[in-house]
Amino acid sequence: MTPAGADPSGFPLPPGGRDLPRATAAALDHATEVDRRIHAFLHLDRDGATATARRLERQPPAARGPLFGLPVAVKDNIAVRGLPSTSGSALLGAYRAPYDATVVERLRGAGAVILGTTNLDEFGMGSATTSGFRGPTRNPADPERIVGGSSGGPAAAVASGAVPAALGTDTGGSVRLPAAHTGIFGIRPTYGRVSRFGITAYASSFDQVGCLAATPEALGRVLSVIAGADPRDATSVDREVPDFAAAAAHPAFPRTVVACSDEDLAILDSPSRRAFHRVLRRFEAGGSTIRRFQLPEAVTTISAYYVLACAEASSNLARFDGMRYGSRLDGDGTLAAAIRASRTAGFGDEVRLRILLGTTVLSQGYRDAIYAAATAARKAIRERLLGHFEQGEFLLIPVARTAPRRLSDPVEAGEDYDGDRFTILASLAGLPALAVPAGKRDGLPFGVELMAPPWEEAALLSAGAALAA
Repeated sequence: MTPAGADPSGFPLPPGGRDLPRATAAALDHATEVDRRIHAFLHLDRDGATATARRLERQPPAARGPLFGLPVAVKDNIAVRGLPSTSGSALLGAYRAPYDATVVERLRGAGAVILGTTNLDEFGMGSATTSGFRGPTRNPADPERIVGGSSGGPAAAVASGAVPAALGTDTGGSVRLPAAHTGIFGIRPTYGRVSRFGITAYASSFDQVGCLAATPEALGRVLSVIAGADPRDATSVDREVPDFAAAAAHPAFPRTVVACSDEDLAILDSPSRRAFHRVLRRFEAGGSTIRRFQLPEAVTTISAYYVLACAEASSNLARFDGMRYGSRLDGDGTLAAAIRASRTAGFGDEVRLRILLGTTVLSQGYRDAIYAAATAARKAIRERLLGHFEQGEFLLIPVARTAPRRLSDPVEAGEDYDGDRFTILASLAGLPALAVPAGKRDGLPFGVELMAPPWEEAALLSAGAALAA
């Protein structure tokens, strides 16, 4: 039986029950109020969401999709027709998407109501959601702290209760890190599970649309809708899409979990190490056998990831020159000067740094020595991680070294890059990974990451639901 105040798919609706326009209006009001404190949204689409709710309510019950009435937020680098699509960059401050990304089409087709687009680090390059041109997003658990990034806006929208689910993108941990910092679930599917059509590319061989949600069931419902092959994305894979929500509704501890070694955990601060060991005990209490493995060398994984991701960013962002896309400045009147002026003014410091790094490693004299070596390291890391699944069903690692820092804390050069050492592993290997809330550390949310073999998202959700229960 569907509980009172819930839609036919089992999702709780905002105040207003089954009166969908009124429920949507209440959700928008709540999101507006929340946004004053944490700045999760870049654009709330009150007119569009209200029109969608009215249209959906006129549908006969038999025609209603599996996400009927569900309020959803979408990261601002995913195209939503008619809405600003800035990727958090001043260069695209005036751009509006002329079409829907495939994942947005599928959300609409399933009956979801898109409330608006959310904040991010510029072009997805960052780990704090502080580099976007419209200012930082704050952590709902403590507004004086960062939310993580780059999908910090979607995570904050979910964690604050503005929406029950949201879409983000995950290149090197951009869904999983903010999920862990805000105490919610966040999944990076297997590379190819979800279409990337309509996503502003950062690093195409890493970028993957992911989901964030307050519960594993909500995560599973949304993932089941957006997953599947897309003829407009050659990297999407034609595989059967399981009922991920059903898997999440049946929590089950795995027989064996392969956790990273205590040597790997030495980089964590003391509260985080204690919190991770509590997770190990939780698995043992659930009947799981714990085995241990050692992570690939951090300097290799971090170097390989940033060489490859920045090289791809250099290529992908070349089109944002103020001529075809983005705001244009004239410079001294020549074409070259106009491009240089437009890109210098439009891109933030972090984006310029990564473009320069990527251009360097692709240049003559560096490509073979650096880029090729990074490609070989990526292949070796994938093979090593896949080999560890012979010991158990899942790999268990931390998500972050510490609690989310304060927004006012100074950040040393390279500190955020070094902090990516855990999340970039699944990205390099193209594996599915789930951030699971695992209690608190010093009163702030703590999360761990479960990694599975390719295409095993259903098993991940079942195990994650058991851990978080």
